[in-house]
Amino acid sequence: MSTAVPQQRAQAGAVNTVERTPKPLGFTALKQWLRHRHPMIYLDRIVDHEPGKFLDALICISGNMDSIAGHFPERAIFPGSHLIQSFAQAGIILYQMSTSMLAEDELTLIGSVEARFLKVVVPGDQVLLHVQQNRLAGGLFHFTGKAMVGTTRVAAFRASLVRSRVADLGSPLW
Repeated sequence: MSTAVPQQRAQAGAVNTVERTPKPLGFTALKQWLRHRHPMIYLDRIVDHEPGKFLDALICISGNMDSIAGHFPERAIFPGSHLIQSFAQAGIILYQMSTSMLAEDELTLIGSVEARFLKVVVPGDQVLLHVQQNRLAGGLFHFTGKAMVGTTRVAAFRASLVRSRVADLGSPLW
């Protein structure tokens, strides 16, 4: 990691020039925070996080992903809907880290999502999702984020989540 940023802060008279140590989570650890399973887990790694503040997650896009196979055969593009799902998964993890892990009889529901797609994401890309907590009130979690490929912003998001007991959802139809 470059020492330029701390030096710039020190020169600018910043009070706190100590860089914090990133707190990563590998794939096995992040699965403990999600109910999703293959092929619906999109996150590969949590690069860094701070409960109540932010979470940075990495997605490695492969041409072998199930979602790429038919989207589109002549020019593979990672579907925007799957990028939204990835963002939601990062938000679900941040939500739980900021409150508590889901109980066995709970799950999270997306209340709303706004997404703006700026560039396509293709096999070989490494997407860094940066998710920030905006507000947590009465169990409703509001968060925003962006998706980056290198230094290029490829998407921006805003969403809300709520935790719900499975029994409160009504009788299953199956």
